[in-house]
Amino acid sequence: MLLERRSRPGGRAFSFPDPDGGPPLDNGQHVLLGCCDRFPALLRRVGAAASVRFQPLLQVPVRGAGRWSTLGSARLPGPLHLLPALARYRHLSAAERVAALRAAAALAGAPPGDEQTFAAWLTRHGQGARAVARLWNLLGVGVLNCHASAASAGQACAALRMGFAAGWRAAALGLFAAPLGEVADRALAALARRGVSVRMGTTVRGLEVEGGRLRGVQFARGGPMEVDAAIAAVPHDALGALLPPRWRAHPALRGARELGWSPILDLHLHYDRPVLQGDLAAFLDGDLQFAFNRGRLLGYPERDGRDIALSISDAETLASTPLDALVPALEGQLRRALPVAAEARLLRAVPVWQRHATFRAVPGSGALRVAAASPIRGLALAGDWTATGWPACLEGAVRSGATAAHLVLAGTRPPLRASGGRVPNDTPLVPGTGA
Repeated sequence: MLLERRSRPGGRAFSFPDPDGGPPLDNGQHVLLGCCDRFPALLRRVGAAASVRFQPLLQVPVRGAGRWSTLGSARLPGPLHLLPALARYRHLSAAERVAALRAAAALAGAPPGDEQTFAAWLTRHGQGARAVARLWNLLGVGVLNCHASAASAGQACAALRMGFAAGWRAAALGLFAAPLGEVADRALAALARRGVSVRMGTTVRGLEVEGGRLRGVQFARGGPMEVDAAIAAVPHDALGALLPPRWRAHPALRGARELGWSPILDLHLHYDRPVLQGDLAAFLDGDLQFAFNRGRLLGYPERDGRDIALSISDAETLASTPLDALVPALEGQLRRALPVAAEARLLRAVPVWQRHATFRAVPGSGALRVAAASPIRGLALAGDWTATGWPACLEGAVRSGATAAHLVLAGTRPPLRASGGRVPNDTPLVPGTGA
């Protein structure tokens, strides 16, 4: 049985109707990298493989200081696959490009600790403020939702090593070719085909624990339900409210409530003519980060270049700006970055704030990410904030769910433990467990 508090599936990755009747709008512009394998496998299992399209090679046009350059890959092992693009990356000097390649090679070395910032690690590897702003934040903010000055060096280096530095296949960019809500609906339909009972709009108020074992689930409405085992796939700051008081402070669980949140702002813009070519573009000036050509990605030729989604990660500095001032400011920055947009007419703008987008991957947060195997027998934990070894992303969420399902089916006691006492999060997808 699946119990979902909301009236729609997908958790923090969902769609909502376009107020003007266009294709559904996503609450955030999620992407994958070629190093992700579990999420694409799940898409295949639920009949949604075509929902993501991978670039043959990483190719991201980058606009800054009035000119374009491209970050991309060549068919070479990592990190040499970055060499041709870095050699031509016009937003860094020749010396900065050489130093950047050396830092990329250092990602393959011993991982740094979680107690220092990524900016401090970059400084020790010869990266100046300009290189951090024009290269490393461009890569890291989109992956960790946290700027280098605040991000954990250990988590940043691990994420970039798995993706961008591991080789051209691992760095390939996967872009959604269908609304997120459609993908979630496919997963829900797959559960129904497997005979899983789904109760949407059902709020769980708490978990009943007796003698260290999970005994039941309490609902906000109606009586309790006895259970043999359960997977709690809830936000990190919601877990404590479900637990009995004596368990909230348990050393293996209390770290979850100490993880912070990092926001993301998405702005859907609709123009009367094309303003953006290609799938996406990145920006170095102002507040802009990434712009996605949703008309092209979703397969609407008449909307190609006209339906644009701006995605701004780690957007805390914008949170206090009223939307009636923020939207024109961001749209104005896009017009200045894309001269072709100067003559276009903006038809409508739909801002979407995700104030609780991802956990905040600051130094020390790695130790707060809890294992899938909880100290309560019969209870497993899932979510991209658990100790997956991945950043907060769809791939990490799917891996956590697979691990939690494995633990439940095995009696919630893992057959093996990884170093540090954590349960390995690389178990195969368990048939019949759904999403």
